[in-house]
Amino acid sequence: MAGGGLRVAIRLSPRARTDCLVAIACTVTGARVVKAAVAAPTEGGRANEALLRLLARAWNLPRRDLSIVQGATSRNKVVGIAGDPRQLFEKNSAAVACLPGR
Repeated sequence: MAGGGLRVAIRLSPRARTDCLVAIACTVTGARVVKAAVAAPTEGGRANEALLRLLARAWNLPRRDLSIVQGATSRNKVVGIAGDPRQLFEKNSAAVACLPGR
């Protein structure tokens, strides 16, 4: 991702009842991830696209600024957000902070 940006670790659950950001969770290594759920199935990359649309909506970002940079075929993903890292962090930290921690 050129020009900096942010990377966000995501744990995705496809085939859920609805598209939503669920919580902040800790992995076994102690890293924090955003847990997300989408109704779309994994076939044809539909769950990945649903995730990116969900994040764009939840964080009020253009969809074109989001991409999956790691884990396209895994539940554990890294999503890249293009833009100035400082501005992105300030803009989205409140949206992430309001998610319940687990």
